Amino acid sequence: MTVLRIPLFPLPLVLFPHANLPLHIFEPRYKQMIRECIDHESEFGIVLIREGGAMKIGCTAAVVELTRQYDDGRMDIQVEGGSAFEIQEVFKEKPYLEARIELLAEDGDPKTAKIPQDLLDLYGQCHMLLFGSDPEAIDRDENESVAFVIADSLPLDLEEKQIILGMRSENERLARLVPMLQQLLPRAEVRHRMRQKAGGNGHARV
Repeated sequence: MTVLRIPLFPLPLVLFPHANLPLHIFEPRYKQMIRECIDHESEFGIVLIREGGAMKIGCTAAVVELTRQYDDGRMDIQVEGGSAFEIQEVFKEKPYLEARIELLAEDGDPKTAKIPQDLLDLYGQCHMLLFGSDPEAIDRDENESVAFVIADSLPLDLEEKQIILGMRSENERLARLVPMLQQLLPRAEVRHRMRQKAGGNGHARV
C-alpha cells in the first residue's frame, strides 16, 4: 500500500492513467499549486467534481510540458495521468486542497486481459461516426489498460468514465465498456446524420 500527500485539483473531467491532458491555469491558488509542482517536479491529483462535491477516486498527474507562460502568471500546461488513487483525508491548510491518498493497485496484469471482439467492433463504429476515421491501433506495450484508452478517447458520460477509473480489474473494465458503447452508438449515429445534413465535418460532442 502506497500512501502519499499531494495537492488536489478538482475539475469537471476524468483523467486516466497515461492519458494526456492540456490545461489552462488561471486561478491564483492553482497558479501557485502548479508552480510549486513544476519547481519540485512533484505530482498533484485530479478528481472529478460534481454538484455533490468531489469524487474520492482520482488520478495523479504530472506536468510534462509548460507550453505557455503568461505575464500575469497564467499557464498553459500539458499533464500526463499517473496512477489511480483513493482519497483518505483532505487538508485545508493552504490556498488549495491537499489530500492523503492511497494509490490503487491493479487486480492482476492488465496486459494479459482478453479484449472482447464486440468491444473492438463497437469502438471502431463509434470512432468512425464521431471522428470520421478508424481508431489508431492500441499498442499494449505502451498502454497497460486498453479500457482506459477507449474510455478516454470517446465522449462517454463523466459518471461512466468515473466508474471505469475506479475499477481495478482490466477484464471487468473491458466488459463494463461494452454496454456503455452500446448506449453511445445510437447517439453517435444521430450526431453523424446531423453533421452530414449540416455539411459539417468537425468532431462531434454527444
